[in-house]
Amino acid sequence: MEWGWVLIYGLAILGAAAVVGGVVAYQGSTRPGVRAFAAASVASGAMMLLVVTLVVLVSCESGAAPEPEIQTALQ
Repeated sequence: MEWGWVLIYGLAILGAAAVVGGVVAYQGSTRPGVRAFAAASVASGAMMLLVVTLVVLVSCESGAAPEPEIQTALQ
Protein backbone atom coordinates (compact mmCIF):
# COMPACT_ATOMS: atom_id res chain seq x y z
CA MET A 1 0.00 0.00 0.00
CA GLU A 2 1.27 3.43 -0.85
CA TRP A 3 1.96 5.92 1.93
CA GLY A 4 -0.42 8.42 0.36
CA TRP A 5 -3.36 6.11 0.93
CA VAL A 6 -2.25 5.47 4.51
CA LEU A 7 -2.32 9.23 5.05
CA ILE A 8 -5.78 9.50 3.46
CA TYR A 9 -7.16 6.70 5.66
CA GLY A 10 -5.63 8.37 8.72
CA LEU A 11 -7.23 11.71 7.79
CA ALA A 12 -10.59 10.01 7.31
CA ILE A 13 -10.44 8.36 10.73
CA LEU A 14 -9.20 11.52 12.43
CA GLY A 15 -11.83 13.67 10.69
CA ALA A 16 -14.68 11.37 11.67
CA ALA A 17 -13.43 11.24 15.26
CA ALA A 18 -13.17 15.04 15.40
CA VAL A 19 -16.72 15.46 14.15
CA VAL A 20 -18.22 12.91 16.53
CA GLY A 21 -16.15 14.07 19.50
CA GLY A 22 -16.99 17.70 18.79
CA VAL A 23 -20.71 16.98 18.63
CA VAL A 24 -20.61 15.04 21.89
CA ALA A 25 -18.57 17.75 23.64
CA TYR A 26 -20.83 20.51 22.31
CA GLN A 27 -24.01 18.83 23.52
CA GLY A 28 -22.53 17.80 26.85
CA SER A 29 -21.20 21.16 27.98
CA THR A 30 -22.65 24.54 28.84
CA ARG A 31 -19.31 26.36 29.18
CA PRO A 32 -18.69 28.72 26.26
CA GLY A 33 -15.00 27.87 25.90
CA VAL A 34 -15.65 24.15 25.63
CA ARG A 35 -18.49 24.71 23.17
CA ALA A 36 -16.30 26.95 21.01
CA PHE A 37 -13.52 24.36 20.96
CA ALA A 38 -16.07 21.64 20.13
CA ALA A 39 -17.51 23.68 17.26
CA ALA A 40 -13.99 24.23 15.90
CA SER A 41 -13.37 20.50 16.18
CA VAL A 42 -16.49 19.74 14.16
CA ALA A 43 -15.51 22.27 11.50
CA SER A 44 -11.95 20.96 11.17
CA GLY A 45 -13.18 17.36 11.05
CA ALA A 46 -15.65 18.26 8.32
CA MET A 47 -12.86 19.90 6.30
CA MET A 48 -10.70 16.78 6.71
CA LEU A 49 -13.53 14.62 5.40
CA LEU A 50 -14.04 17.01 2.49
CA VAL A 51 -10.35 16.80 1.56
CA VAL A 52 -10.46 12.99 1.79
CA THR A 53 -13.55 12.90 -0.44
CA LEU A 54 -11.97 15.15 -3.05
CA VAL A 55 -8.68 13.23 -3.08
CA VAL A 56 -10.43 9.89 -3.42
CA LEU A 57 -12.65 11.15 -6.23
CA VAL A 58 -9.73 12.61 -8.15
CA SER A 59 -7.41 9.65 -7.67
CA CYS A 60 -10.05 7.07 -8.63
CA GLU A 61 -10.92 8.83 -11.88
CA SER A 62 -11.22 6.39 -14.74
CA GLY A 63 -9.37 6.84 -17.98
CA ALA A 64 -5.76 7.40 -18.74
CA ALA A 65 -4.06 10.73 -19.10
CA PRO A 66 -3.73 11.90 -22.68
CA GLU A 67 -0.37 11.66 -24.33
CA PRO A 68 1.43 15.01 -24.47
CA GLU A 69 1.78 16.60 -27.88
CA ILE A 70 5.22 17.99 -28.63
CA GLN A 71 5.22 20.71 -31.25
CA THR A 72 8.50 21.13 -33.07
CA ALA A 73 7.53 24.00 -35.35
CA LEU A 74 5.67 27.24 -34.77
CA GLN A 75 2.20 27.30 -36.19
